[in-house]
Amino acid sequence: MVCEVCGLFVSNQKYITLFLPKFPIMKKTLFLIAFTLFTLLTAGAQKGPQLIIFDTDMGNDVDDALALDLLYKYQDMGKIKLIAIMSNKQGEESARFIDIMNTWYGYPNIPIGIVRGGYVEKKLTNYASIVSDMKTEGKPAFKTTIPDVNQLPDAHQLYRQILAKQADHSVIIISTGFSTNLARLLETKADQYSSLSGKQLIAKKVKYLSVMAGRFDKDDYSEYNVLNDIPACAKLFAECPVPIITSPFELGLAVKYPGKSIENDFNWAKLHPMVEAYKCYLKMPYDRPTWDVTSVLEVLEPNTYMTRTQAGNIFVDPKGRTHFTKSLDGKHYYLTITPEQGESMKQYFIDILKKKPKSQQ
Repeated sequence: MVCEVCGLFVSNQKYITLFLPKFPIMKKTLFLIAFTLFTLLTAGAQKGPQLIIFDTDMGNDVDDALALDLLYKYQDMGKIKLIAIMSNKQGEESARFIDIMNTWYGYPNIPIGIVRGGYVEKKLTNYASIVSDMKTEGKPAFKTTIPDVNQLPDAHQLYRQILAKQADHSVIIISTGFSTNLARLLETKADQYSSLSGKQLIAKKVKYLSVMAGRFDKDDYSEYNVLNDIPACAKLFAECPVPIITSPFELGLAVKYPGKSIENDFNWAKLHPMVEAYKCYLKMPYDRPTWDVTSVLEVLEPNTYMTRTQAGNIFVDPKGRTHFTKSLDGKHYYLTITPEQGESMKQYFIDILKKKPKSQQ
């Protein structure tokens, strides 16, 4: 958790007891007030598995598939519960592949929301489409659960339906693609699911957002997830009422998942949707940056493999460039990494992704 007074992330009362003597009496009092308020707000969310909504542009880059594998593994362990998956990539192939993944990993009932009228990717290679159309002996290679993904609800409406049912401050949203769905959620008004506006619903139900977006080691760079829906991303950072932790382009670029692991570590599976996606995305063998996987890992293992900046504000300019300014009352943070942390993270990804999920044991 983060103390809004000092900007430090703390995890328990023992740590605070050790830390407080360093503060003058006034700051110590403010610290205790902030901690007490934060504890009251999050108390209900600490019981049971962490609730997560995954918002993904599945089909654009294969790191989304790796990120979703990681989420399933933690659900297998009982540490999280995926309460919905939203596709922010226009086209039915994204939802079809998500359905294949849900079914293969043993979670066919996870609700899926889709974007309509979103950004249309112009790339010819779409692993989601290729894997969804794969055949073995003339039959679909992978089972599905949803007869017609075109009948799935709009993601921003499914957000409202799902969030309204959850305990206060109990959900973490992970966004690894365009901000279209979240911007639309912010704009929603009261409906049959909740009397709250979208912004009020997020403030009441969501702990924080973990977002893969932006770049902070270069000033004149428009990162892909931002560039392809600049107004939505700008709106998200400007109006989101809860904290946002951002994993930027340069971090995922520094940690590449090795293609040799895809070739050698998954021989236990005759057909594996994530592996097949990786193999058809680019010519094998290749090592792929772990942009989206890092945003997931920060939620699953906070303060372990990456370092958060001090609090601040992220601004998205009209060209899609992201700018960070430190501020004690800011709600935004971005992640950094050392070479040593990067090596440790890469090995962790290999170790956990290559394991059999429960559904295949």
